[in-house]
Amino acid sequence: MNTPEDPVIALVEAYQASKSEITELRESLETVRAMMAFEDQGWARIAGAAAGEHLEGLDLDEVHDIAEKIAPRVAAGALPKRAVDLHSGFVWGRGCHIVGTEKPKRGRPSKDRSFFIDKNNQESVFGESAQEELQRARFISGNVLAAVNPKTQRVNRIPFNQIVNVKVDPDFPENIIAYCREWDTQDGSAKPVRKRWYYTHRYEGVRQGSYTANGETITVDRDITIVDLRANRQVGHVLGVPDGLAGLLWSESYGRIITYGETVQESLAKILYKVTNKTSQGVQSTGVKIAGFGGHGGTASMAEGQELTAVSTAGRGYDFASARPVAAMAAAAWNVSNMDLLNDSSAAGSSYGSALALVGGNRNAMLLMQKEWGNFYKEIFEAAGLERPSVVFEPFEEPDKYREMQAITLGAPALSDEEYRMKVLDTLDIVGNAGDIPETLKMRSQPEQTAAQQAAPDQGQSNGTGGGGQGANDQRSDGIGENLRHEMALEALAERIESAVGRFEGMSGR
Repeated sequence: MNTPEDPVIALVEAYQASKSEITELRESLETVRAMMAFEDQGWARIAGAAAGEHLEGLDLDEVHDIAEKIAPRVAAGALPKRAVDLHSGFVWGRGCHIVGTEKPKRGRPSKDRSFFIDKNNQESVFGESAQEELQRARFISGNVLAAVNPKTQRVNRIPFNQIVNVKVDPDFPENIIAYCREWDTQDGSAKPVRKRWYYTHRYEGVRQGSYTANGETITVDRDITIVDLRANRQVGHVLGVPDGLAGLLWSESYGRIITYGETVQESLAKILYKVTNKTSQGVQSTGVKIAGFGGHGGTASMAEGQELTAVSTAGRGYDFASARPVAAMAAAAWNVSNMDLLNDSSAAGSSYGSALALVGGNRNAMLLMQKEWGNFYKEIFEAAGLERPSVVFEPFEEPDKYREMQAITLGAPALSDEEYRMKVLDTLDIVGNAGDIPETLKMRSQPEQTAAQQAAPDQGQSNGTGGGGQGANDQRSDGIGENLRHEMALEALAERIESAVGRFEGMSGR
């Protein structure tokens, strides 16, 4: 019969332990390889399927695969959802104005306004909800497509997962000539799946009626023009790259760290004390007693040789803050601050300035994004047969009113009374007539002597203590000061005369 000291049993146990460790190591390596493969996916030169031409960057299948990974995380993941919400807030939150779409004071609306206020167009691209959805599409797929029909003056969006092929310029392959779309009509018809080619707005050549690829002829819908936004492209890339791709790996890593931290926290909460026994019998006895204990605040009855001590981690929690650098990598990739991404002011060192200001680099990234959306809107108007309008975005941050009023006051000497009043009314959001100049404002442009002689508004009024108002105090204070100056001048003159007399007497004594 083998004993616990049997070398065979010891060898078997060591082998089993090493085998288990090797299995865990292999699983860890596979995880690391998968993460690295996902991070590097699509950044090598790849062959595409655009009319037989060679594509660089991400191809259609890779964009679709990445979008399938990002989309559920935007819907249910904390950091990706927060990132796209921040992008939407920074880019669209303060408002966007398209010049020429204003409501006329009288008469019929302009063509630009009719195109802009169309219910379908508002729901597709111009409305506030549509803008948020377009930003989300850019974050998920990196490619946003708008189908413009100049005859009906309607704009509709095309989900990028419906694009199954692209045709490029053979001389300059990064220029897309047409997109091939395949979609389910969802109307219960016998042939619910349809396919169509659509030319892009940039294509100015002859528009064919159909294209044949792989033995299949697909009709070109020449009534529709595609306006596309392809984000984050490099020179030579055909398709855009999702905004969410660069930070997704770090977002997933941060989530795993937090999940592991919860497990550790729960474990630390379960084990508070350790019992040290000198004998194996004592260990078994203690184990039985502890296993049957289910309450809190009990009394420990210890035998001789047993010792009850608190574990070193008792009362301490897991250091979740140590995971912030990982979240910061995702924040950097998404051009947002770590404080905003985590919605945690302590991530900025509880700095008031950091909490209020959008970092300069992030601000410039959002400005660039605004310009891209502005150009997208301009091309939509142009594709509809209208003039390219000016697109104006409101500033990201509303200036502090107190500081703005200080700036206005400092610049007051260069402003007329009407300009000064108009700026103050706008800053304080007060409805008033800028030309109605109050007397107190007129005083600032009068000569200093005349202004000093002007009676104060509360002159002659009682302040409730039997004295005059502030104006009276100011006037009296000025008089007292003047008298003091005269007295000091007389004293100085007297001292000079006395000194001169003393010198004269001294000379006479000689």
